[in-house]
Amino acid sequence: MRRACLPLLVSALLVVSACGASTDEHPEPAVESATAPAPSQEAPSQEAPSVEAAPDVGVLRLRATQRATTRSCGPQDVVVTLTPVEPALGHRYARVVLRNVTDSACVVEGFPGIGGRGESGDPLEFAAEQRQRTGERTSAEVVSVPPAGEAYANVEWTGNLAGAETERITALALQLAGGQHPVVARTAESLDIGNGTTVRIGPWEAAPTEQVAPTAQAALAERVASACTVGPRRTPSGVKRFWTTDKRCYTSRWFAGAHRRMIPFGCTRAPWYPPSGRCTGGKGFHHGLDLDMPRGTRVYAGMSGRVVTRGLGSAYGSRAVVIRSRGRDVLLGHLRTRRVKHGERVSRGDLIGRSGARGAPDGPHLHVEVRPARGSYRTAVSPRRTVGLTAAR
Repeated sequence: MRRACLPLLVSALLVVSACGASTDEHPEPAVESATAPAPSQEAPSQEAPSVEAAPDVGVLRLRATQRATTRSCGPQDVVVTLTPVEPALGHRYARVVLRNVTDSACVVEGFPGIGGRGESGDPLEFAAEQRQRTGERTSAEVVSVPPAGEAYANVEWTGNLAGAETERITALALQLAGGQHPVVARTAESLDIGNGTTVRIGPWEAAPTEQVAPTAQAALAERVASACTVGPRRTPSGVKRFWTTDKRCYTSRWFAGAHRRMIPFGCTRAPWYPPSGRCTGGKGFHHGLDLDMPRGTRVYAGMSGRVVTRGLGSAYGSRAVVIRSRGRDVLLGHLRTRRVKHGERVSRGDLIGRSGARGAPDGPHLHVEVRPARGSYRTAVSPRRTVGLTAAR
């Protein structure tokens, strides 16, 4: 009897041991699942930093000396470009130009903040100084930047310049005012700024045209008046060009200078449009806004989008451009020259071309038309809000 029970006793002990082992191992997966991060938490830490991403204040070596106010130019209000001025032995000189692309004035003051990212996407550790470049007087002042106006700051870098085998800067970031996100200064040049380079940024200064006049208000009024010179009242064949009683001139982020309206959107007696069922008294319907504009006036992108230059028809001239963005097309007609290509991506403030009279029976002017994306002229809507005209006088 004792021998018969012995195997049973051993088997029972083995079963109990196995059960104890299984209960000891069971909590471990639970602990791992509780402490292991979710896949969505790991993903951001595995992504490489993007060099093209908008910079944050972490890239700055020095911050702007003046805090932002309600009058300050913001990152969304301007386009900033950097143009090398002159190289010298061991020194580089450039100018940062800020252009106001809104329809209202804004202000910059003091020294901008400065920083940048390198080819790795990490912030560069160059030595930054806020002072005027070598040999020039430093003075900080409040600079009011009118619509389409400019301000600038001088830049100098020297010391350990980046070479072929050292990391170079790929994005020079400027902070316009304290508390704001930086903006990237656009440039087509390869800048030899690297870790160990000394970079000096000067204060914001008014554009040269605003420095020569003893009274800024008088100078501004003179420029607006000269920019508002109105073209011929009639075409060579004797047909009048202005079909509105409004004699004011207007500015806009879409073009340089101030200009008078010729034919507004909607019903008109202008002879170039056949009678429309949308109008009474035999009037025709004008699907856009015409602005009197001398040949060669700069025309800008008033919004970011993609360029379309094909299939626009001959009525708008051979250099017409459409900017397509967020389900909307903005057509710019009768351009003399075009600086963009079909399919190109443009940002607000980019130069599109210069005004002219291609395809226009009533002389040089800019035709602006707003439609749903890929719509025809029959679907055009009032361009008033898109163009954002501001009366200059």
